[in-house]
Amino acid sequence: MAKQEQPMINIHRQNPPAWFKQADFGIFIHWGVYSVPAYAPVESEDFDTIKKHHSIRYMYKHTPYAEWYANGLRIPGSSVWQYHHEHYGDHTPYSSFAKSFQQTAQHVDVEKWADMFAKAGAKYVVVVTKHHDGFVMYDTDVANPQADDYHLNFDFVGELAQAVRKRGLRFGVYYSSLLDWTFTPKSIRTAADMMLGNDQSQTYLDYAWDQWHELINRYHPDILWSDIGYPVDPRLPQLFKDFYQAVPEGMVNDRWGSYPNWLRHSFNKPLFNLGAKIVTGRSNKGKDTPPLYYDYRTLEYTADWHGTDYFETTRGMDKSFGYNQYSRPQDYITADEVRQIVAKVRPQKGRLLLNVGPEKDGSIPPYQERILQDLAERQP
Repeated sequence: MAKQEQPMINIHRQNPPAWFKQADFGIFIHWGVYSVPAYAPVESEDFDTIKKHHSIRYMYKHTPYAEWYANGLRIPGSSVWQYHHEHYGDHTPYSSFAKSFQQTAQHVDVEKWADMFAKAGAKYVVVVTKHHDGFVMYDTDVANPQADDYHLNFDFVGELAQAVRKRGLRFGVYYSSLLDWTFTPKSIRTAADMMLGNDQSQTYLDYAWDQWHELINRYHPDILWSDIGYPVDPRLPQLFKDFYQAVPEGMVNDRWGSYPNWLRHSFNKPLFNLGAKIVTGRSNKGKDTPPLYYDYRTLEYTADWHGTDYFETTRGMDKSFGYNQYSRPQDYITADEVRQIVAKVRPQKGRLLLNVGPEKDGSIPPYQERILQDLAERQP
């Protein structure tokens, strides 16, 4: 007990629990208000290709991620901005989609989802509980001071957790810690915007702190999956202590820094590292500087990992995580390619977290469903 009371300097579980070592394949779920417009430009390349050949500014203006719709809408002239004004007019805010989503979301069948995931061979499921748009995917008791009733009015997350655990799968929660666009009106267009365009007020710090604890106390998730980063908060080590006390075999990913760790290895590395040093006062020399807090590393739309840590590569079935109704057959991965990725990363202490992006009513799009069925038909 005395050891647990000592201040935590860093977190890095080098020998994770057995369940995680065996979990070579999982399902990610991006479902939210962005599933209503369900749009991203299909002519954009996938994330890995964009980061290798384009600038960050290009990425945010032409993002293939439908779940970033709200940010694209804040960038005049972007693909999303043009689409929105053509289909919804000049006076329809993104937040107006929330009311219709609250209604259509009630049709979700989490038992059907869980059956499909288990039959496809998934060992764990991670669900988005709040993406960058700030909409919360369960009946939270933590009030958002910037957006009233901006959440689902039933316990979707709890129902899903029960359904997947009933089938022997582990359950994790994703939460956008650093970004919440209900608190910040400015668009993200550059690396500087990403590093500086987040709310550091005590109000937001308390909001994220309270909601993370709500997730831990309600659902006892096996994984805490933070995205982008975490605002500067001296209480962060205590959050992990509280989590491990509640879930001794729990795991945390690596996106808990005060600026986006994963961007450091993308786009213009020297320029980004210089900007990060100016903003944070820390130098980040070298190809890979591990974050302070993590149990395993995360990659996005690539399986090229050269480190020694346990890791996870994540990607959508097409070029988006959120549902994009305009995705074409050629944009989708095949079940055989899924198997190849799992076979590649497994010997390197890796796993694939493959995303499912449901439609606004919770139905899994036909093309995504076929991939899951194909995986189920050829289980080892």
